[in-house]
Amino acid sequence: MIEDQALLAKIAPAWVSAAHTPAVIVACGDHQQAWKRADGKDHCDIDIAIAVDHMTLAAAEIGLGTCWICAFDAKRCAQVLNLPERLEPVALLPIGYPADGKSPDRHATDRKPLEQIVTWMPARTE
Repeated sequence: MIEDQALLAKIAPAWVSAAHTPAVIVACGDHQQAWKRADGKDHCDIDIAIAVDHMTLAAAEIGLGTCWICAFDAKRCAQVLNLPERLEPVALLPIGYPADGKSPDRHATDRKPLEQIVTWMPARTE
């Protein structure tokens, strides 16, 4: 977790500043250590996504605000943090208390109907 604002300014997009967040979690993956399916599919990014999703839910549960950031320069981030070559920064997770003191209700927004995001396949009869 990065709390040094000067270091944060070197790796995060400009809108992630001390005015908005006191700390950022840098979620990194190690493709050498990642589990690989029998066909060779590397699950590193999937595992990172699972971990970051759990962190966002845990943060909201205790009243913290956060948001995934994937639009950042991963190579620069790795250089600035002096990460070993095997580690890839996958996502940034700024974390702090919301300015109004409340974490937004993620269920209060309009959502697409299930039919727009899920394709139902008929069951095979073979």
